[in-house]
Amino acid sequence: MFTSSSGRDLLRQLKQRWRGFTGPPYPHLLSIHIPKTAGRTFREILRSQYGVNGVLSLDHHYLANRKERLEDYPTHRYPVIHGHLPYQQISKVGLPTSRYITWLRHPVDRVISNYYFYCSSEYPALKRRDPTKELIPFERFIRRSTRRNIICKYLEGMPLNEFFFVGFQDQFDTDIRKLGQKLGWQLNAEHLALRINDNTKARQSAPSLSEELILKIRAYNEKDLALYEKAKQLSEQELWS
Repeated sequence: MFTSSSGRDLLRQLKQRWRGFTGPPYPHLLSIHIPKTAGRTFREILRSQYGVNGVLSLDHHYLANRKERLEDYPTHRYPVIHGHLPYQQISKVGLPTSRYITWLRHPVDRVISNYYFYCSSEYPALKRRDPTKELIPFERFIRRSTRRNIICKYLEGMPLNEFFFVGFQDQFDTDIRKLGQKLGWQLNAEHLALRINDNTKARQSAPSLSEELILKIRAYNEKDLALYEKAKQLSEQELWS
């Protein structure tokens, strides 16, 4: 986790790096990383195509904690902006020519994976800062309003049919090839085999959940389920092929 000082240093370094830049106006791609939807894997593929210095990766929590705005960064110097940045936020640095990309995952699977991420990463960090913190049980976790319909919250304001590409985590290999063809990428076997933070624990544990809990997850995420099904229909109609 960056400190406030390191956050300021990063912003200063980015501005210095691109001082005097006279290249084409960017960004070309705006990638909305919905939590637990293969976003880290996709980020590394983006870096393989545009270079580490061609992808600006940021997070709305990171920006909020430092009282910064995405617009404070030299986003017009990067071909790609990627991160946990909702459409309402990332669109502020978009151009009429910018292409929007996102990846989806079945809402039930995404919620389960999100809980295991909370247990393995978020909770330990909270515990270090406050030893009195207790682990939130799964059922209470999924009831929280901040954990419901995350997909819709990230994509609010952007109709699905206006995305340049929407991929699905459960068919990642197929969809990354489709996207690569649309953008003229050079993808090799190493790119296609890349998997980062593959939460096998969540997948293995999903069948052990009671039918009652699965129904609760679906009820708490009705909007996400509707959006996901709509996206699947549009994909089957080859909107993003």
